[in-house]
Amino acid sequence: MKFYEKIIRPILFLLDPETAHIFTFKTLAIFDHFAFLNKILAKFFSFSDASLKQKVFGLNFENPIGLAAGLDKKVELTLTWPAFNFGFAEIGSITYQPQVGNARPRLWRLPQDKALLVYYGLSNLGAQNSAKKFIQAKNRFKRKNILAISIAKSNDVAMEEAAEDYAKSFQLLEEHADFVVINLSCPNVKNFCGLQNKILLEPILAKITSLNTKQKPLCLKIGNDLTKSELDDIIFLVKKYNLAGVIATNLAKDKSRFSLKSKDQDKPGALAGQPISTRANEIIAYLYKNSENKFKIIGLGGVFTGEDAYKKIKAGATLVQLATGFIYGGPQSVKNINQDLVKLLQTDKLTHINQAIGLEVNHYHLF
Repeated sequence: MKFYEKIIRPILFLLDPETAHIFTFKTLAIFDHFAFLNKILAKFFSFSDASLKQKVFGLNFENPIGLAAGLDKKVELTLTWPAFNFGFAEIGSITYQPQVGNARPRLWRLPQDKALLVYYGLSNLGAQNSAKKFIQAKNRFKRKNILAISIAKSNDVAMEEAAEDYAKSFQLLEEHADFVVINLSCPNVKNFCGLQNKILLEPILAKITSLNTKQKPLCLKIGNDLTKSELDDIIFLVKKYNLAGVIATNLAKDKSRFSLKSKDQDKPGALAGQPISTRANEIIAYLYKNSENKFKIIGLGGVFTGEDAYKKIKAGATLVQLATGFIYGGPQSVKNINQDLVKLLQTDKLTHINQAIGLEVNHYHLF
């Protein structure tokens, strides 16, 4: 960890953030092609404890910490993520049509805030090309991790036609996923977050659930800026269509809500990282209080340490994701988080992670 913080990260942070990302992924792609290289990585970064294992969505998770969508948009490291101790990985978001996204630069570090400004605009290979890459990975060697695939609306498709667009991606990609995430919140695409509106969302859920003949677990991914009425509508629809879970939360569109310190805070894009953590926890708690145990919650937003993850679990999250925290924390960060979770459970005199879920839900008051 200190080697990364003292040597590797300073070098990477001299590069433009997207250039650093491309360089890192091209290097790691070598590992994704050879099982024995993954085993070598795992020797350094793996950690397992019975207290962290859970069965969620009918799937066996080795630990509750997952990779959030947004890092592996081009299906590059699907086989390598478990070597970094991730209990699961979410790939995407993937749209039916290939998209180049917004023009560069489109990613900025806010180091004083432990945050990022993200302005990618859903750049990805498209559902058909992504499906081919999942097949190629499957043919290399056996995947060990739980894999989620995030799907989103193509930019050129009208909001009223979103259901058909999501459906085409779902039909191409669902066989490659252990569960599917319907991303409703990309703040960097005009009007995209409007899909969280009940009138536009219901046709999407009706269409995908009608196609989900294999009963693949389905989750919604929601934003950090939602109102009480919007959350209530989402809870209603999640229950109505018997969805498996909600991921809370994606990036924050409204940066004015936060007192940022870093020099690039005025750049375009939505905010990821530590500043959005409190609001995410409040939304998690609100969902948990109103879920009636009908769906699970995956906590996301500002997870850098075991304590950050534990707060989300105590607010009501069964699973937790990170992306920005992995960029800042490096390859050993997930192992450290899982080790810290075990220590925190022992401090609270709990024997299993499930006992902590919702333990402090009443500490959070969103409205």
